[in-house]
Amino acid sequence: MTMQDSVGVYDQAEFADNPEARCSIVLILDVSGSMGGLKIQTVNQALTKFRDIIQEDSVTALRADVAVIEFDHEARVVVDFTNGTDFEPPVLAVKGGTNYSKAVNLALDITEARKQSYRDGGIAYYRSLAYFLTDGYPEHDDAGALSRAAARVSEMEQNRSVAFFCFGIGTPDLPADMSELAKLAPRQPVELTNMEQLDGSIQWLSRSVAAVSQSQPGDSLRLPEPDYLDF
Repeated sequence: MTMQDSVGVYDQAEFADNPEARCSIVLILDVSGSMGGLKIQTVNQALTKFRDIIQEDSVTALRADVAVIEFDHEARVVVDFTNGTDFEPPVLAVKGGTNYSKAVNLALDITEARKQSYRDGGIAYYRSLAYFLTDGYPEHDDAGALSRAAARVSEMEQNRSVAFFCFGIGTPDLPADMSELAKLAPRQPVELTNMEQLDGSIQWLSRSVAAVSQSQPGDSLRLPEPDYLDF
């Protein structure tokens, strides 16, 4: 069975062991060749810190469900939704070019499937969080596919199904190309200019998960201040 075939196939027995309300989080991470060196090293280190923060609090760990998608010119689920108590970050390596739409659609597919598993299991759930990180122009995409992916994100944002956050990572000498990223989601994309900001943005996501998990499903989304740009 391929990962695409298995989208939406989840073991309902997990909900008997852990009936807590769930917040699904998907990290959608660029692993194209231009992400090599310090960028991918920083992402891998930040994912480890992300796990540690999630697991520091027992309620957050029980309520967080984390998935990781890597993308270059293709998109792959490298960690399907896993409860925070068991989440182990992958070690990502760079390869290939860049395609946004395949990664976005795969992320939304597995998020919708995960929410259906909650409904099937009688589990309450929060609005999903999506973190999209790239450093480049999607040269392996086309305008139609990007437009359809953006429309899908917009619809899910309007339905309060997902909060989709986009980040572009660059350096002072080589800024991220934000032109297409700005079209991808209703929320203003954030330009990160150094590795400290990149690390901080992923730690902000983990703190956001902790904040959401301490609220009640259906409450307004109140996330920590985005202090990562202070670095």
